[in-house]
Amino acid sequence: MRRRCQSGLSLAAAVVALTGCGYVGDPLPPALRRPVPVTDLAAVQRGAKIIVQFTLPISTTEGLELRGDEDVELRVGPVDGTFDAGVWLSGADRVAVKAEQGAVRADVDAGKYAGRTVVLGARVHGPKGRDAGWSNLVALPVVKPLGTPTRLAAANAPDSVRLTWAGSAGEFHIFRRVAGTAAWVYQGNSAETGFTDPLIEYGAKYEYFVQAVQKVDENKFAESETSEMLEFQPVDKYPPQIPTGLSAAAGSRSVELVWERNTDKDMAFYRVYRDGKRVADDVAAASFSDGQVETGKTYQYQVSAVDTAGNESGLSAAIEAGVS
Repeated sequence: MRRRCQSGLSLAAAVVALTGCGYVGDPLPPALRRPVPVTDLAAVQRGAKIIVQFTLPISTTEGLELRGDEDVELRVGPVDGTFDAGVWLSGADRVAVKAEQGAVRADVDAGKYAGRTVVLGARVHGPKGRDAGWSNLVALPVVKPLGTPTRLAAANAPDSVRLTWAGSAGEFHIFRRVAGTAAWVYQGNSAETGFTDPLIEYGAKYEYFVQAVQKVDENKFAESETSEMLEFQPVDKYPPQIPTGLSAAAGSRSVELVWERNTDKDMAFYRVYRDGKRVADDVAAASFSDGQVETGKTYQYQVSAVDTAGNESGLSAAIEAGVS
């Protein structure tokens, strides 16, 4: 007969009584405490180092929380020809790792493997040495370390920043961020030691660095160490284009001027000149009506464009208009 739990017992008696209440299930097997495998291992050659990164698991294959004292095994070894896991493991070196808040990073000497392809893998052992298998394995061709670009410099250019640097022939990647922000953005690549960045705003401060790169696989690049960071604030010293297409239609009391609209992105306004003297400023539209004229006289007109920085273009071709 099923026993009923009694009330009013002391704490110790209650604990004993509770162990006898209800049905007793089948005994559970001991937990293996095998950490789940790593799934995000990544590696890149940067200069004379192979940089390896991945995230540690936080639970076991049974769904139990890990304690944070697991043994992390990272291996790197060369592979020639067809990959054989047993052969790879027997010749692979174990690399010391550094973990911080679940993220692991390790630096491997690339010089030892230059000219060969290495395979990298990691596994995490639980408190009894058990593991659930290797991470995703990464194959990485290793090349002679690339030279670091030097003497990075920047200069103003029309609606852009012109970067130059010194470095060996090859390909370079250019990165930029707005000064004071955290995120670096890939701006483009260059096969020469120069690059023009057109995606700028005058007055903003930018930071740049450059890396030499070499393609080693379909989707992989070996990288150099990064150049020194350069801060630069572009300044607009370049006037807009000279207005074109100026024409005039004279009446009895005015001269009507029209011209082609200027398309410079920092265009602000136009100035109108009559007989070499400025007669109108801050003209927003590509047209102007000059009512300060006299009958029987002929006038010569020219137009200039002014940008938001106050740079003024040259004067347009002159055109004459007579007032009848």
